[in-house]
Amino acid sequence: MAVLSFHASHRKCYNAEKELKNGYLRLGALPNAFKNNRERLPLEMMCVIMSKRKGFTLIELLVVIAIIAVLMAILMPALQRVKEQAREMTCRANLRQYGIAQVVYLDDNDDRYPMASVALCKHSEGSGSCRWHDPRYPADGVFWPYMPEEKVNLCPSFKILAKSEGQRHPGHDPSIPVVPYYTYSMNNYLGTSPTDPWASRTDTKGRGGVRKRSEITRSKSEVFFFAAENMWLRPGCNWVLNDNALCPDGTDWFGTFHSAPSADLNAGTINAVFVDAHVQEVRSALKKDPTDTSEMEFGMFEKFGWPNKQPFQ
Repeated sequence: MAVLSFHASHRKCYNAEKELKNGYLRLGALPNAFKNNRERLPLEMMCVIMSKRKGFTLIELLVVIAIIAVLMAILMPALQRVKEQAREMTCRANLRQYGIAQVVYLDDNDDRYPMASVALCKHSEGSGSCRWHDPRYPADGVFWPYMPEEKVNLCPSFKILAKSEGQRHPGHDPSIPVVPYYTYSMNNYLGTSPTDPWASRTDTKGRGGVRKRSEITRSKSEVFFFAAENMWLRPGCNWVLNDNALCPDGTDWFGTFHSAPSADLNAGTINAVFVDAHVQEVRSALKKDPTDTSEMEFGMFEKFGWPNKQPFQ
């Protein structure tokens, strides 16, 4: 008895029947449920089974589409979190390079820090508020050559946000494209003395900034070297990224854009590298309610800025 494979057409079934001696076919192309039983069906029944090829109905297609949509709604936020975590890891790796460059720079310069406001690029004519993305400001600061690659000066999360938020920064010149080339700012209490005109706030005892690493009396693991600022204003913060200096005396504050929900970019954290070269995630002491000073140092300062062991008085 021959085993035939054919399309479920009644005409073909009729022709096949004439070629069979007993009018039966073995189930060579039917579902396993039939083959496993080793049954034999009349040719007519088999032709009916083979001819009823059923496609998806509209309802079935809609159900499949709905299931895919639900899965995408579940998976997309998780995927975005994974991508943001990868960007944060790159940011931390960048700041580790800053920590290494700090050691080399201080060894080359008698343990003396550069002036924070011009560490990466010097002052020049043009819009100071746009300095971080203004091509007219060359990367000619004294600390810039110590960076191994230009890309380590860019936090990837900040770079992405600059596409949508960059034009929100105060003093923006619309004629200048928002293409950032640095995103980190240096602690302004480093590289200055209390008597310098550009120094951050000093206390009643004359304590304030330090020019040398050896002058830091607070634990070096508690004094940040470089960190990121926001490019937009928030309640209680009247200054954003502009020059290279982050003044932690209540003038400037840490950024808030890492791991922040898209609906509230002021609810996240940033990374900072410290004088001892370690990198950690930090949350700004400036809360949503600016009058809440519970996390501010001395009730008015950003965290980890003050370089002196003695409290601000």
